[in-house]
Amino acid sequence: MKRILIPVDGSPPALHAVQALLAARAYDPVAHVELLTVQIPLKSGKIGRGLAQADIDAYHRDEARAALRASSDLLTKAGVPFDVRIEVGEPADTIIRVAAESDADEIYMGSRGLGSVSSLFMGSIATRVVHLTDLPVTLVK
Repeated sequence: MKRILIPVDGSPPALHAVQALLAARAYDPVAHVELLTVQIPLKSGKIGRGLAQADIDAYHRDEARAALRASSDLLTKAGVPFDVRIEVGEPADTIIRVAAESDADEIYMGSRGLGSVSSLFMGSIATRVVHLTDLPVTLVK
């Protein structure tokens, strides 16, 4: 039975990744899921200037809870054991680090489906994860 990491951001593709995992577990049993949300750090400047660290931490916590809500509900209803992890940092690098720390066997994640031209210019978290990890990655639109 596998340990699966699912990074979520509250988007429909992230929720689809959870749904895909739930559908796949009928033929590929899952022992445990690590549900991860990665919050982009507020940098000093226009947004972060003048905010106390406690306010920044509260903002990240609130955004993380919102990002996790629907995915957590699906896993709970399905009876799949899971832990929730909230991190602040660069998403792709954080996903890779957490996969290693949690002994994940595989990563399921949503792909925004921007296409190769957009990802060439904008960069894609999913593309970076696929290139940075040795783990199998299931991308779901």
